[in-house]
Amino acid sequence: MTQQLSVKIPDDLDARLRSAAGGNVSQWVVEAIQDRLDREMWEQSKAVDQMLGITEDWMYEQVRLRDTIRAEALDNGGTV
Repeated sequence: MTQQLSVKIPDDLDARLRSAAGGNVSQWVVEAIQDRLDREMWEQSKAVDQMLGITEDWMYEQVRLRDTIRAEALDNGGTV
């Protein structure tokens, strides 16, 4: 399903948009909206991670622990 939107933009922005879109303004705008929403979701995700204490250091520590456990399991003849 699709929805049709109508927006008013200044003439100079319209000219820049049409130039950047290369003939397919609708598709360009859809992609721009999706990019913006993805960035905002990513920023919100990072904020939640920070509130939960999930930092890059924490993630590296988790990977290190996983790798250590895997190595120990393989050393003891197990499989991972």
